[in-house]
Amino acid sequence: MHIILKIILHLFFWIVFFLLSGANSFRLAEGTDYLVQHLWIYLSGVVWAASAFYFFYFFLYSYIERHWFVRYLILSVVSVVALSALFIAFYRLIVFPGHFDEPVSWNYTTTFGTYVIASCGSLLRGFVVWIESAGQKEELLKRNLQLELDALRSQVNPHFLFNTLNNIDSLIRTQPNKASEMIITLSDVMRYMLYQTKAPTVTLEMECKHLQNVIALHRVRFSEPDYIVFETEITNSEQTIAPLLLLPFVENACKYTQPKEKQPSVFIRMRQTCNTLQFQCSNGYDHAQCMNGQNGGIGLENVKKRLQLLYPGKHQLEVSDRDSEFSVNLTIELLEEKI
Repeated sequence: MHIILKIILHLFFWIVFFLLSGANSFRLAEGTDYLVQHLWIYLSGVVWAASAFYFFYFFLYSYIERHWFVRYLILSVVSVVALSALFIAFYRLIVFPGHFDEPVSWNYTTTFGTYVIASCGSLLRGFVVWIESAGQKEELLKRNLQLELDALRSQVNPHFLFNTLNNIDSLIRTQPNKASEMIITLSDVMRYMLYQTKAPTVTLEMECKHLQNVIALHRVRFSEPDYIVFETEITNSEQTIAPLLLLPFVENACKYTQPKEKQPSVFIRMRQTCNTLQFQCSNGYDHAQCMNGQNGGIGLENVKKRLQLLYPGKHQLEVSDRDSEFSVNLTIELLEEKI
């Protein structure tokens, strides 16, 4: 908890204490002259109250933190009795010496007042500890969330790099110029992955350009120019999205697609209006390969987990697998802030 907030809480307690005790003293004295003449008596009562309050605040509450509740109860009773006895003796022997002819008797009002003030010390300390604990739990939750997101994100990159390097290797001898072009495009893709995606969000323009580079690397595998179609309709290119969120869908579609009689075999569309992004991705595949366990579905579970963490209650994901065609329809309510 911030030190200023702690000071405010303590000041609030003592302001209330001064107001209540001052009003009670004024009522008993029936005027201000007595209070002014015996101000030191009033201040001694403040010292007594502060002693009880902060003894419980700094010392006894530690027993509650250790879950030593029985010890706390016993020590609190002993402490209240001891502080009350000291306060009564102080008044009889120092404040009003010779004013008490009757035998010493126990003042239960003083004891009760000591208990209430001391308990307020424990209550305030408990409130402070509770707020600090809640803040620490929230910070820990944020750190764990970021670590989990980083782990999920890092699992995407090796799959993409593995597939692309295989494609480049197949072109080095047959089409060296094309292989060189792919290496340049790959460097742009890797630069984006290594540096741009460190931020929690990127612009749609940056993410769209990255997907275009990825698709360009995959197009080399196919002779038909319309084998992969990527359509975009972005009304606000500065709108933001979590980086690499859509890449696994594109990777899966390009890796597991099989030629269809009617092109395209892979169809991808991004459409953004206001704060909503609609993403569609579909591809045909060989059902026999899927039955043999060769269609692995890279990163799909990771994307689902990231969506749950980053856009809870603000996304809708529909996955369809029918008639040897796999399709994804994703709708996201995008973040409003700009990077």
